[in-house]
Amino acid sequence: MTADILEKAEVLAAAIAQSAELNELRTSEEAMLADEQAQKIIEEFNQEQQRVFTLQSEGKELSEEDKKGIDEMEQNVASHPLIAVYLQAQDRFTQLLDSVNSVLASAIASVQDNGSSCSSCGSGCGDNQGGCGCGGC
Repeated sequence: MTADILEKAEVLAAAIAQSAELNELRTSEEAMLADEQAQKIIEEFNQEQQRVFTLQSEGKELSEEDKKGIDEMEQNVASHPLIAVYLQAQDRFTQLLDSVNSVLASAIASVQDNGSSCSSCGSGCGDNQGGCGCGGC
């Protein structure tokens, strides 16, 4: 049984690796990394993020000037076309992975319910030996 599960996981991993979402993420990341202006904005953002983290870890409050600088930095990141495309692609890929996790969690939850209810059709899939035929069992 374990070998079967791992084999199916490999098939799922291959499907994800070939997905349009991952392809778009990789393509947009390459374009973003190749752009000097985008790299400068990202570096400045990372430095500011580290500075803010240090201030907060020391228990210091952010000044209004700090908050304004952070807002400006976030606007610079969001307004750069290549960074924006990358962030959108990242969101879509994350949504894909979240959907996969949701399907797995639902399947596991329905098994934990001892077959009392099918997550796909709501019937008692465990009530008969062949399942309900809805494809969710």
